[in-house]
Amino acid sequence: MSIHPEARRHLLRKLLIFIVLIAVVASLVWWRNDQPVSKPQPVTATSSSSVPTVPTSFNKKQYSINDPASIWVVVNKGRILPSDYAPSLVVPNVPLNYPSSSNDSHLRTETARALELMFAAAKKNGFDLKLFSGYRSYSEQMSVYNNFVSTEGQAHADISSARPGHSEHQTGLAADVSVIGASCELQLCFGNTPAGRWVAANAYKYGFLVRYQNGKENLTGYEYEPWHLRYAGGDLAAEINKTGQTLEQFFGLTTYTDYSTTSYQLKSGY
Repeated sequence: MSIHPEARRHLLRKLLIFIVLIAVVASLVWWRNDQPVSKPQPVTATSSSSVPTVPTSFNKKQYSINDPASIWVVVNKGRILPSDYAPSLVVPNVPLNYPSSSNDSHLRTETARALELMFAAAKKNGFDLKLFSGYRSYSEQMSVYNNFVSTEGQAHADISSARPGHSEHQTGLAADVSVIGASCELQLCFGNTPAGRWVAANAYKYGFLVRYQNGKENLTGYEYEPWHLRYAGGDLAAEINKTGQTLEQFFGLTTYTDYSTTSYQLKSGY
């Protein structure tokens, strides 16, 4: 049976359209399968620089404040050292005001090493510092205090010099500093000199405090002494520098502007 030519053309058109549709569908399927599959990204730890950190509290009980041998011991007008307390001492490798044989030229080892580092840094900044006075025994402090009383009267002596047993110098942790060949030795004007300002701004970096701060006389009981440095270790010195407090404020201790009739006796092992 023969197909009419017109019917054959119509059938061929339908077949062509069907083939084109199949080709289009096949192309779409191929294109879809060829696209990269989006995978869930793994959760990664955020860099430490972008994670807010919770500051850890400072451990105020790391060292004793009552043991004379502790670098944190607090000595003031209401807290007294044993009269026979004497630490192990060395002579720091720094310029000295007194002969190396003098007690004044001695400090506790950790104080001496820290002072050497600070003096080296000061020299790089153009300041030639010297250790004017370091350790003093109980009896030596008695002599110093009595001399102040005889020359200035007891009222002034009590704000400019510690009574025996109440001096940080007996701990071997205190150092009076000055500049070689300069004026203002152990005077208020030292605080206004370039060297004095450098010491005030940088002493904490080496573990030292300017113990008797300007404007804190009602808390320390003593006149401002920009030359008097007290070694307390880097951690505590940094905290004190940050807070601007005295040792008494920082540790929540009673402050004394006058000597107490019932001083707290500092003891080894406490």
